[in-house]
Amino acid sequence: MSESSRLLLRRSLVDGYAQMLRRLTRRLGSDSLASEALSETWLQLGKGGELGQIADADAYVYRAALNTASALGKRERRQSAHADIAEIPEPADETPLADRVVSSRQEVERMLQALAELPERQRDAFLQCYRGDTPPELLAERYQVSVRTIQNDIRGAILHCADRLGRKNVFAGRRVNLSSQ
Repeated sequence: MSESSRLLLRRSLVDGYAQMLRRLTRRLGSDSLASEALSETWLQLGKGGELGQIADADAYVYRAALNTASALGKRERRQSAHADIAEIPEPADETPLADRVVSSRQEVERMLQALAELPERQRDAFLQCYRGDTPPELLAERYQVSVRTIQNDIRGAILHCADRLGRKNVFAGRRVNLSSQ
């Protein structure tokens, strides 16, 4: 019953197309999906090997169309997921341009020169606090000066380096807390 079963199923689809389309549309909630599922089912019924005994051709075709609609929905979701991924823009090239590299290196050199111009305690206080290694209170104990003196050293180092780098008003508009609290 291989070839004749397939012909019987295709005939059932043709004869009951309008009714099946209405049933599928109600079930799936989409006229276009129902129509596409029936078209795909028609193609599938023309392919394949032998079929077993079929008791109700209309029920078989309807169930095949539902399964086809399910497969089409899954394929659509997969494709839309891939389309979404394809629409993600490529990340910007974050490799620095040659002129930026040169400019950054020059700025680092100017910063190192500015630090070298500072007195030892001021340079040490700035670097230790900047790296977060040592709080100002500990530096005050080490150098046997007040915490306020260390804070002034740090502030002076910041202003000196900003001046050498051509930065203006580094503390403007904001309160800077130079203590560890």
